[in-house]
Amino acid sequence: MTAAQQRATHFTKCSPQQALTYACEDTVEAELGSREFASKNLEQWLDAVCQREDLDTPQIVVARASSLSLGHAYVEHNAMCIRGTSTTAATVLHELAHLSVGIEGHGVLFRDEYVRLCRAHISVDYAAMLHALFTGVGLEMSPWPASAARR
Repeated sequence: MTAAQQRATHFTKCSPQQALTYACEDTVEAELGSREFASKNLEQWLDAVCQREDLDTPQIVVARASSLSLGHAYVEHNAMCIRGTSTTAATVLHELAHLSVGIEGHGVLFRDEYVRLCRAHISVDYAAMLHALFTGVGLEMSPWPASAARR
């Protein structure tokens, strides 16, 4: 059993697909990490990302820390809730991927967009490891070269 598959067992309130997705993300974040922001100061960075991606910048709501989630996307309102006083680029891009594809689920469209955003705004190495883990645990993904360009 891979580290990501073992980590997925900790996400007991999630579907198997969602648990594997979160576990892969956690594994990459623990191994490579991404930029950390004070939650109240991430708006400028997010606006720059959205301009580059030709996306409407979502409203950001900062809420108390939660043991259940780091953030949440409200697709119908183009808004995201970030939990706690600090957050990472990976968490923000995770929520932005939901908003970009217009779905709250963690299926292949979401994962493809999340990997593409990580490749563009964190690093190629980060995105490559994420893609490899998603694929390695049996989650459907588009081929790696597809992550280089916006659809």
